[in-house]
Amino acid sequence: MLASLDEIPGVRESRVDHSGRYFLLAVEPETNSAGIVERARTALADARRPDERVEADLIDGYRRGDRWMRAGETAQLSREEAHILAARHASDAAKSLGLDEGKAQKLSAVMDEETVAAFDRIHAAGGGLGPRAHQEFQDGARRVIERSRSFLSEAEVVHLSEYIARFMGDGAASH
Repeated sequence: MLASLDEIPGVRESRVDHSGRYFLLAVEPETNSAGIVERARTALADARRPDERVEADLIDGYRRGDRWMRAGETAQLSREEAHILAARHASDAAKSLGLDEGKAQKLSAVMDEETVAAFDRIHAAGGGLGPRAHQEFQDGARRVIERSRSFLSEAEVVHLSEYIARFMGDGAASH
């Protein structure tokens, strides 16, 4: 996405904030910014410009050094997000299953590996979080369940499958 924004004539560079919700476009001097905004809106179909106060706060944050990433840096953010999501879901699942510390750590490691790998494949394929991403997450969930069979009881595997199905939706996991 950022690469396509960088190709708009008059755009010096584009960046995205850590949330992925806000884009910042630095334009060349004496450029028609209204034309750039229109082209950016075409590239970002659901985009809208924030109100003036929010926009001013975002720009001030950029100038203060808040994290705004270039195209190549978004993969790093995706990996960080994958680690965070995996840790949260592994902790929640371990609590839900009543796992001891050893099993909880193993589940956390498996979920982290599979989640990071899924994010890496999604990012490499491009296209964002569409149907392909959903399939990657479902496949990763199935691999988590299969890999967990080496350290969980059958009853725990069934419970893990049910837990994953609840947050993934239909067809996400089977035991």
